[in-house]
Amino acid sequence: MLSVQNIQSGYGESMILNGVSLEVKPGQVVSLMGRNGVGKTTLMKTIMGTLKARQGSICYKDSDLTKTPPSRRAKAGIGLVPQGREIFGTLSVRENLLLGLEAGRTGEKEVPPEALQKFPVLPSMYDRRGGDLSGGQQQQLAFARALASRPELLLLDEPTEGIQPSIVSDIQDVIRSIRASGKVAILLVEQSIEFVKSVSDYYYVMDKGTIVAEGSIHELDEGSIRQYLVV
Repeated sequence: MLSVQNIQSGYGESMILNGVSLEVKPGQVVSLMGRNGVGKTTLMKTIMGTLKARQGSICYKDSDLTKTPPSRRAKAGIGLVPQGREIFGTLSVRENLLLGLEAGRTGEKEVPPEALQKFPVLPSMYDRRGGDLSGGQQQQLAFARALASRPELLLLDEPTEGIQPSIVSDIQDVIRSIRASGKVAILLVEQSIEFVKSVSDYYYVMDKGTIVAEGSIHELDEGSIRQYLVV
């Protein structure tokens, strides 16, 4: 589904990623862990195309997307829930969701029911401005907006960061249900080992712009991994 090979990327003169490689198989949930500042979000931006790769390749479903713009990657079936949610605060909940359709490849004009079934509180808030929602509600909106485009690969950049426990549990259930369907692959950036173990099939650990550990979730050794998560 996704193959990232020897990616180098950064900002200005600063190189953040130094030869990062990882893979996500169809229907698989793959988690990427590491402390703040090691390059996880930089990698997600590079995969989505909002940050250009300086070296290496990004292949999605056997197509090389390394030099394609973000819009083409979205049309190809990649959805993103960015760190910090990045919903449009002055637009209504419905308008935010409709923007998810614009990013997709299906040409639909109405939000697909399955995108809302996972977050049943959102339809009752259709006319409210996105900026008036709580942090947890905004995260649900960002998630539903990404699902509205019917992605085949979903990039989740710390979807539980700063969210109340009840919403974290809801997001956990949503990821599990997506995984159970086998229709959408997920690359998840997450700090919590417990959360990763509950939803993932495979994991990678990043430190200083490189992958330092990986394996099946059943092989995850918490003791050896925590050293890369503690500040």
